[in-house]
Amino acid sequence: MSVLRCPGRPGGPILANLVLANLLLGNPLLAGRAGATGYELREQSAVGQGAAFAGAAARDDDPSMLFFNPAAMASLPGIQGALIGSGIFPEARMTEGRANRNALLGGSPVAGSLGGDIGIDAFVPASYGTLQFAPDWHLGIAVTSPWGLVSKGSEDSIARYHALTSSLKTVNIAPALSWQATPSLSLGLGLQIQYSTARLSNATDFGAIGAAQRIPGFVPGTRDGRATVAGDDTALGWQIGAQWQPLAGTRLGLAFRSAIFHSLEGDATFEGVPAALSPAFANTAGRAKLTVPETVTLGLRQRIDDRWTLLAGLEWTNWSRFRDLTVVFANGRPPSVTEERWHDSVFVSLGGEYRWSEALTLRAGFAYDQSPVPDATRTPRIPDSDRYWLSAGASYEIRRNVRLSLAYTHIFAPSVSVNLQDPGPGNTNLFRTSLTGTYQTSVDIVSAQLSFAF
Repeated sequence: MSVLRCPGRPGGPILANLVLANLLLGNPLLAGRAGATGYELREQSAVGQGAAFAGAAARDDDPSMLFFNPAAMASLPGIQGALIGSGIFPEARMTEGRANRNALLGGSPVAGSLGGDIGIDAFVPASYGTLQFAPDWHLGIAVTSPWGLVSKGSEDSIARYHALTSSLKTVNIAPALSWQATPSLSLGLGLQIQYSTARLSNATDFGAIGAAQRIPGFVPGTRDGRATVAGDDTALGWQIGAQWQPLAGTRLGLAFRSAIFHSLEGDATFEGVPAALSPAFANTAGRAKLTVPETVTLGLRQRIDDRWTLLAGLEWTNWSRFRDLTVVFANGRPPSVTEERWHDSVFVSLGGEYRWSEALTLRAGFAYDQSPVPDATRTPRIPDSDRYWLSAGASYEIRRNVRLSLAYTHIFAPSVSVNLQDPGPGNTNLFRTSLTGTYQTSVDIVSAQLSFAF
């Protein structure tokens, strides 16, 4: 990574390029506090959520199962649809912490608060439609937001030089086709058309940068500015799935969702730049790759008797694709490469349903959601940890072929530490501070769904 030098101030390194590198798609990537680990959003079905998404790949009784397995709609007669809205209410707080500037920027402590709750409440909609156009053939479409969320730290947080606002939003339009190949086997495939948009910001300590160059009047912590990057892209992916009923009452489902490779084009802007530093912090453009990883989902739906059904699920996500973050700048600066080294993760769920009456079904579930973020690369943008889900829900047929489903989930997460050390002399990442802290998080999710058939 090259070092920018302020005109007229030789010998004073100004690392505007590093600011951009760690803003464009974040460090690490774009995440706030989601209802799942990493930056994945599972909240696509109130029916599924009520059982902690156990057995979702094996379910064939609701249009929203199209998200988890395109083969699921092979059992849905006529025309069916579903509308879902999920409210996500996260809380993520630093309970203790401290920060210091880089030794070459003075090494002084960073004054400020612990940042308060960085979680931002969010509403996640989803909609589905299926059409049986031949005895063994169905068409379907799903419009969802499978990746994203947002976090926002306070302006005076000791973590402000690492993260202020982080936002990722996606819209995924997925047409699909299913075929009932045999009485016991259905197959499905789908296309994913995915739009993503990202916006990231953090504070920049122009006072410390100016002081390091011995510019009169510059004192660390007295001239904070803001750097912001926004970018978007549209890319394609695909999905395949199968459901098999080896014997009456037993249904297995297997689905694969491909990775999608985005190339986000963005504009980087700086606010509050002192005049003496403005030549080195001119607005520019950048480009970075964002990969949403592939997933493999296995589900089991086992009917015990006329009232009880057992559900189980396992999902593997290939987060190890996120080995590093490479940012290319439009103004000719050398690319920036930041190692992340995420690892693959699993989501294991177990749940059940009880048919109370012809109109009312109750469900509940538990899940373990493994975090892909290593301790060594955890940051305030994603103070991620393993999570434990407790879910409950119900469906009620309010009139013929119209069903209302509700679900509630509380997600528990153990406290985790962030330990980002001073990179030291010889490292060009001078604008960063060291930061050590402990984060405590939890999430509440409430979902409602209206399913209908014609």
